[in-house]
Amino acid sequence: MYKRILITGVSRPGGIGSELARKFAESGYVVYTHGSAEYDEAIGYNDAGKTDSMEKVTRLEDSDLSTKEGVEKLLAELSNHEPFSHMILCHAHSTECEMEDWTFEEINSHLLTNVTSSMLLIQEFRKNFEDTAGCITLFTSGQELGPMTNEIPYAVSKAAVANLAVQASHVLGSMDIRVNAVNPGPTDTGYIEDPELYHEIESRFNAKRWGTPSDVANLLLFLHSREGAWITGQVINSEGGFRR
Repeated sequence: MYKRILITGVSRPGGIGSELARKFAESGYVVYTHGSAEYDEAIGYNDAGKTDSMEKVTRLEDSDLSTKEGVEKLLAELSNHEPFSHMILCHAHSTECEMEDWTFEEINSHLLTNVTSSMLLIQEFRKNFEDTAGCITLFTSGQELGPMTNEIPYAVSKAAVANLAVQASHVLGSMDIRVNAVNPGPTDTGYIEDPELYHEIESRFNAKRWGTPSDVANLLLFLHSREGAWITGQVINSEGGFRR
């Protein structure tokens, strides 16, 4: 029997989500992906909406998870498929926003996308769960390890996501559903265009290289395997020794 997994945040080839989809499919999972090319285009990615066609990967229709309509659209589409026993919530709303630029809309775009939609997806996962064991991984950002003063709405929302993983692990533990959050550290997905800044950040890793989407996928493959069955309720900082 194939393991079935939903992976969100998949809408461009160079992103973490796309690498997760590829590696989980190669490992024998039936993969369903969701993303928002419109969001990636808005923040400047030129390859937004371009995804590789892969066997055992089904692309769900794009929707905006910062809106009630967008979340309901995804939940409705999921109801047309068999239940999942694994889920990775890799989607995020992330913008730089100095304190003087905070607005009601900007703050809530982060909270709704990163926190509210994740809570509702976990609720739906639990409601439809039919397997004997399952696993959920959320993504956080190491906001407790150092200041993120130019993106506090994002940092605050990701702190909530980290706590969501811990709290949900207690609720779902009796169903043998494990829940963890992973902070992958700075990962080279093409978002740094300034060569000087790129190399300055690179120098802060023990291996003098950036983290890669493949590094992230390797960790999550372990967490979602039976070899990782004793790990739940954890916030894992997998940053390659990155020094702030």
